[in-house]
Amino acid sequence: MAKPFPLQVLLDHARHRMDAAERLLRMLKRKEEMARQRLTELEGYRDEYRRRLAGGPGMPIHLLRDFHIFLAKLDEAIRLQEREVAQARAGWEGAHATWVELRQKVKAYEVLASRHHGAEIRREEKRDQRVTDEIAARKRREHDGLS
Repeated sequence: MAKPFPLQVLLDHARHRMDAAERLLRMLKRKEEMARQRLTELEGYRDEYRRRLAGGPGMPIHLLRDFHIFLAKLDEAIRLQEREVAQARAGWEGAHATWVELRQKVKAYEVLASRHHGAEIRREEKRDQRVTDEIAARKRREHDGLS
C-alpha cells in the first residue's frame, strides 16, 4: 500500500494561500484599471475644456476666469488620480511578487509530491515483482518436487 505524501498538508496550505493571493491580485488589477480609466476620463474632460477655451472668441472675463479656475481644479484632480494610479500599481506589484513566491513554493511541494508518488510506484512495483517471483519460485519447487 502506498504511503501518503507526508507534506500534503503543507502543499494544500500553500495552494490555498496561492489561490487567495491570486484573488487579491485580480482585485488589485481591477482597482488599478478603474483608477486608470478615471484618469483617462479626467484628462479627456481637461482636453475638452481647453478646446472650448481656445475656440471661444469674445468670452466675458468672469467666464474666462471661471474656466481657468475649473481647469486648475481638473489639473489638481488629475495629479491626485495619477497618484492613485501609481499607488494601485505599486499595490498590484507587491501582491504579484507575493503570488510569485507562493507559486514557487507550491511548485516545489508539487515536485516533492511527484517524486514521492514516483518512489511509491517503484516501491509498489518492486513489491509486486517480489510477490510474483515468490509465487513463480514456489510453483517451480512444487513442479520439481512432483516430477
